[in-house]
Amino acid sequence: MKTLAPLVLLITALLLTGSQPARAQVLPETAAPVQRHAAEVMGASHLVQQVFGPMPAVAGTPFLGLSVLSGAALFSETDFVRNSDSAVLRGFRDNALLAEARRYSTLPLFLSLLGLSLLTWMANSGKIRGAFGKLLRVAEDSSVLVTYGLLALVTLLGASQGAPAPRVAVVSAMGVWSVPSDILLAVGLAMGMAVMMTVRYAFDVLIWLSPFPFVDFGFETLKKVLSLGFLAIYFASPVVASTLGILVLLPAIFLYSWALRILSFTFRIVLRPLLEKLFSAHPPEIQADGHISVSALTLRGVRRRAPGTLLRTAEGVTFVSSSPLRRRRVILPGRLVLARTLLWLELRALHPDGRTERIALPRTYAADFERLRQLLGAEDGGTVGLAQVFGRAASPAVSSAAV
Repeated sequence: MKTLAPLVLLITALLLTGSQPARAQVLPETAAPVQRHAAEVMGASHLVQQVFGPMPAVAGTPFLGLSVLSGAALFSETDFVRNSDSAVLRGFRDNALLAEARRYSTLPLFLSLLGLSLLTWMANSGKIRGAFGKLLRVAEDSSVLVTYGLLALVTLLGASQGAPAPRVAVVSAMGVWSVPSDILLAVGLAMGMAVMMTVRYAFDVLIWLSPFPFVDFGFETLKKVLSLGFLAIYFASPVVASTLGILVLLPAIFLYSWALRILSFTFRIVLRPLLEKLFSAHPPEIQADGHISVSALTLRGVRRRAPGTLLRTAEGVTFVSSSPLRRRRVILPGRLVLARTLLWLELRALHPDGRTERIALPRTYAADFERLRQLLGAEDGGTVGLAQVFGRAASPAVSSAAV
């Protein structure tokens, strides 16, 4: 958590500071300096709220969030909004983020984003198609992160035009370089969104890896409903949305390192074998000393899902963690059993006292299962978990087809 302290301080400072507002209250030249400063601070705070407010909703459902913002920008251009006396509808016209989005929003763009949102919802609402859905979600998150970051940047830069004396936040290394506050603020907001997206993606993966059917569909649908509700709050009151957004961002910052372990596990153990199967004709060879990239599931003294390497040494089968700061070397005693699960191979160390330590191996080694088992000196544990359930379900179908 100490490595996240600079990130926490940077994002907090950027949210508390602001940028020079273009739409701040215009005061006469004879106004007192205190009044001018108060107006500038209030305008800057309001601008940051308008940019930061929808971020949790966009981070939760990226394509849907952008499509709603695009639709709101188009709606704000209608005569109904222009001629309305409602404070909420007037807020559409005065919202700096929507004003900038109006320059790029079109009906085809809105429909395309809505269609992409439906596609990602369908791709992530099941176990089998979830593998493709998780790859698609990486493209969704990265593209929307860049898009929203640029939108936030041009909004902040546009708001600072025409300000009497734009401030410059100096972040220097030995006085060599300085960065304008608008750019620094946009970078900080993008970092905050990246943190929220990473934690949300980790929950996506955990839901996908869970053995419960239909939970993926329920989770994806719940995210859509919550994002729409959050955006409704934002359109009604950016202040309330920003307050709720900070309550979402702060826990996400403290869960960030945990989320990175989840994503590392998913890529190393689940997704990379699928990619190698699609794009590589030759599976990885098993070396004489093992040297297999694995992840710890339950192993004493090692964090859950921590990456590492499995080695065959004179002392026995040994797990060596990959972290340079928390390097651990654990010898697996007891009886070893190598089993097949639905998404990975699992090495289990059965202790005499009843404890079981588990390590996940990629399924790319499934083709050399017998050689791997003999190298590790493990027993054949067969298929377990969902792999066993699906195998039993497929057996009657195969038998009836043979008859």
